[in-house]
Amino acid sequence: MQSFSSKISFRLKRRLNYYNATINNVIQHYMSRDRADIIRKMVVSSKGREYVNRQLKNEIKKYSKEVFGNAGYWHWLVLYSELREDFKKGWIPIDYYRFNFLPRVNPEKFMRISETKTMDHKTFNGFIIQPIVLRINDIFYDPDLKQIDEKEAYLRLKNLEDEVVIKPDNGRQGQGVIFKAPDRINFYTLPKNTDLVFQRKVYQHESIEKIHTHSVNTFRVLSFINKKGEIEIKFIILRFGAGGKRVDNMNAGGGWLYIYPDGKGATEAYNKYGISIGDKHPDTGVKFSSLKFPYYEKISCFCRKAHEKFPYTKVIGWDVYLDKDGEPNLIEWNANNPTIDVVEAHYGPFFKPEEIM
Repeated sequence: MQSFSSKISFRLKRRLNYYNATINNVIQHYMSRDRADIIRKMVVSSKGREYVNRQLKNEIKKYSKEVFGNAGYWHWLVLYSELREDFKKGWIPIDYYRFNFLPRVNPEKFMRISETKTMDHKTFNGFIIQPIVLRINDIFYDPDLKQIDEKEAYLRLKNLEDEVVIKPDNGRQGQGVIFKAPDRINFYTLPKNTDLVFQRKVYQHESIEKIHTHSVNTFRVLSFINKKGEIEIKFIILRFGAGGKRVDNMNAGGGWLYIYPDGKGATEAYNKYGISIGDKHPDTGVKFSSLKFPYYEKISCFCRKAHEKFPYTKVIGWDVYLDKDGEPNLIEWNANNPTIDVVEAHYGPFFKPEEIM
């Protein structure tokens, strides 16, 4: 029988865990709102004018209180308004999206699976780039997870005719990706604190490659399982590299272009803060208005089928590239905070009120 002191200890521990979780949630909200304020200052500075006046700001605060239960959600909505120079009811603030909405629809025990890239080829067999070699817990495996020795792993990679792409298990947005010629791979110089996926270099469709030839320019697709169990595509954007960088990550200076469902691209693109970078690529000069995307529906169908294989999280961000034949292929996926902030600002709202509350 549990003692009185044990019951007290258990209740105290549970109460402390509750308080710690609450405090952590408050801190995360404040940090997110600080980020919104910082980006807003950058946006105002870049435009040379401020769109949101005191009256509109008060209106947004009132709206935040009525819809989200807390006036403090105004920070991201004000930023959105500065970017779009308009206020759209229905927008979802990123701090609400990240810390209230996503935890409900993407349970942590499932959304963390998207960070384990060494499992992707099993989860999405037939959709994703197949690995040549895997390193898991410092042991090498073939794609069937059959253990191989270091010599066999090296020979499998050495026999490739092109570069090897090495990805860390927990890397996101192109972080930690290594490109190596097969004969220059040294296992002892690779990161030791993570599992690794070794893949072939991929080649993209010429219509996409011309935008920025140095990087694989990927489509970011956001899919959502609605209350009827239907998989919706909320948006598709094209992310492109810049400055000769090997990745299209916006943190590395790349940008993004919104793609409309009819296959037309927007006339101007934006950086990671949602600030316009103009109507053409800064390096290649490709005019965004000249780009056509007749494969929009093919990419949408591809991502809906991929999401059917993993229905455990309702929101997933997919990174898709078009191969030389114009067929979509999955590079990676993200169920852990697939962000929507600046895309939501310029082209949202994407979610219906009943979906997010």
